[in-house]
Amino acid sequence: MLRFKPLFAGESAQIALTIGAVLVLITTRSPNQPSIVGPVVRHYIEETSASMITREDPEKQFSHINDLAAAVQDSILGGPEQSSPLDHTFREDSIQAIDAVSTDYLDDYKTNKVAEYTVQPGDAISFIASDYGVSVNSILWANKISSPDNIKPGQILKIPPITGVIHTVQKGDTISDISKKYKAETNRILAFNDLKEGGSLIPGQELIVPDGTITPEPKTAARSSKTSVSAKRFAYLPDLGSFFRTPAAGFNWGVIHGRNGVDVANSCGTPIYAAADGTISATAAVGWNGGFGKYIKVGHPNGTETLYAHLSKIKVSPGQAVEKGQEIGLMGSTGRSTGCHIHFEVHGARNPLVKY
Repeated sequence: MLRFKPLFAGESAQIALTIGAVLVLITTRSPNQPSIVGPVVRHYIEETSASMITREDPEKQFSHINDLAAAVQDSILGGPEQSSPLDHTFREDSIQAIDAVSTDYLDDYKTNKVAEYTVQPGDAISFIASDYGVSVNSILWANKISSPDNIKPGQILKIPPITGVIHTVQKGDTISDISKKYKAETNRILAFNDLKEGGSLIPGQELIVPDGTITPEPKTAARSSKTSVSAKRFAYLPDLGSFFRTPAAGFNWGVIHGRNGVDVANSCGTPIYAAADGTISATAAVGWNGGFGKYIKVGHPNGTETLYAHLSKIKVSPGQAVEKGQEIGLMGSTGRSTGCHIHFEVHGARNPLVKY
């Protein structure tokens, strides 16, 4: 094949010469002569392009050879050939994300931030504390609540991210002073709040004091004689003395919540006993049941009723007569519960477990 490259060094001149040669071949071939245009053009383009590549900056070589071949085939040979996946080559760094998803919202879920919780009907601080994995006192201190019963539906509570104290920085505060005030470790305060030792504190800034404690002020005689709001609410009910027995062994919280109810905590499977003689008026072995989970109700001859909630197993049936001290079920953590305990309610009389 003729080589015109030494004569015509310019790329435009070489392409023009190629097209002219093709036209000559087309006009001079006979009708029955096989077309030689395709092989000639392709061979010449490959040689010409190879010479161009040696002179061109590699950074600018994307698809010159394939684009040029496709253009000549479309205009001269009567139509495009089937494209190949390798017809176009892209640099690895030529693709970049457009409108990439932002992850800034994750900052709102850092584990050292104070959460907020809206109190629901029937809530107790002991349950809320269990759900969030903090102590009851941590919630009381964070919200300046004097008694666990002083909450009401709709109230917004601040929940610390860890058992301890939420401290609002005052002018002149230092980490050393704060650690002494709450009997906490300086290093833990610095680490949990992402602070540097010796750094300045901003007044109004909230700091988390891990495992910090607040020493209660000494109570006066007048204040110590006061009962909780919930205890007062049910104080008008008759005190039946020894009519009821304790329904289960364990730690008695002694604080009323719900409908004259008190919690007793122990391990799951602890026996539950009927608080007095009576008849099983209702049982529920499955379901949420308003947060009670598995529960038993016992009606007593004097018109009172007792309720035993969060059970793991029920051993009686509706209509069955039971005696005081008879085992009726096993302690569990069903319904709205995060730990093994029994919620024991007395309807129509004072709850003997309340610590007045």
